[in-house]
Amino acid sequence: MKTQEHIDNYSSTLTKILNQEVELGNEIVETSKGWPDEKTIIIFLKKPFMAKYTFENVEYRNVDDPHYWKAEYVDHSTKHVLACRF
Repeated sequence: MKTQEHIDNYSSTLTKILNQEVELGNEIVETSKGWPDEKTIIIFLKKPFMAKYTFENVEYRNVDDPHYWKAEYVDHSTKHVLACRF
């Protein structure tokens, strides 16, 4: 389920990555809030990331776990996550 409030309150840095991914043809399939930290907002993309991004305070992680997701960008200042599916 996608919740507009999650998108509206999302990390401004991760929003830059999100917008670029959408322009490249990816799409939001789900949003969630409150895990693993109460401040965390996670946005899930339908496809793997289509480009690589580097921003201050943002870490890329190759999760590669079918129980979770393929990869993620974490904004350490907000604890928000942009994750992509396989």
